[in-house]
Amino acid sequence: MALTLGVLALRMRECKAQSATDAKVNMYKLETKYERNLPNSSSKDMGIMDIYYYLMDEISDPRVSGWPLMSNPFGIALISLAYLSFVLYVGPLCMKDRKPYALTKIMICYNICVASASAVIFYGVSILTSGYTMHLSVGCEPFVISNDPMSLSMARWVWWVLILKITELADTVIFILRKKYNQTSFLHVYHHTATLLLAWISCKYAPGGMWTFIMLPNCAVHVIMYIYYLCASLGPRMQGMIAPWKKHMTRLQLRNRERAADAGGVTGERRLAIQFAIMVAHTFQALLPSCEPTRKPLAYIYMSQVAFMFYMFLDYYRKSYPRKKRD
Repeated sequence: MALTLGVLALRMRECKAQSATDAKVNMYKLETKYERNLPNSSSKDMGIMDIYYYLMDEISDPRVSGWPLMSNPFGIALISLAYLSFVLYVGPLCMKDRKPYALTKIMICYNICVASASAVIFYGVSILTSGYTMHLSVGCEPFVISNDPMSLSMARWVWWVLILKITELADTVIFILRKKYNQTSFLHVYHHTATLLLAWISCKYAPGGMWTFIMLPNCAVHVIMYIYYLCASLGPRMQGMIAPWKKHMTRLQLRNRERAADAGGVTGERRLAIQFAIMVAHTFQALLPSCEPTRKPLAYIYMSQVAFMFYMFLDYYRKSYPRKKRD
């Protein structure tokens, strides 16, 4: 009897140990159409190429795989490297012995294009797809891969956001050509690069559900800001007319430097700062036990990005505006 009880006790301990191991492995669970686990230290049979195909084929959205820039990460990586190379080295080197370009007409056209594109995307996501007017809420919404017209339409709008983020890299290019090097800070360059990569990740893995909500405040702020920058680029007379709105624009983008009077400022280093609270509140829902959205690991990527940007914003603000000046 004692031997039997001892065997049973040993068996119970083994079962508990196995359950703990299974629970630990499930931490790496990522929802996919094949319901497999993410590669981890216990996946000794998976090589680099296996992991690559897993990330590019198995857990990605198959609907977007044939779209431009979406079959693999090399295209977007090349664009990012070209952008960083020009901003950090090639651009300043080429402009070293040259006078700054005015680019007034180019900036006018650019501001019109970005403001219009942002307005169209905002309208498309909120109205045309009926995403946030009838079928989706600002709460915890799962991402479902479906070929119904509404889901496909939302995925296409997410792809257009990616194209818009590529276009917005011209912000920094214009700064370089105008020799406004003080506006090409680390925060500015990091923001553009990180936003571009996040847009690609969103389109590749989750072009729908609650992950598309951030497009709404992002595009809304862009419409207002680029219209303001358009007016500022039209000359001193228009700058005088919009001067009373300067402080409101500053609050909107949370950027207190004198920028609008530059008559060509096309972006603010911290124009998304007002969106931090919205992003945190909305994305944090995915981390709650009661919320089980698909592609939940995206929440960790988004939250880490928001936290880092918020930290850089506070650091920049404290250094640029001492407490006595703010008071």
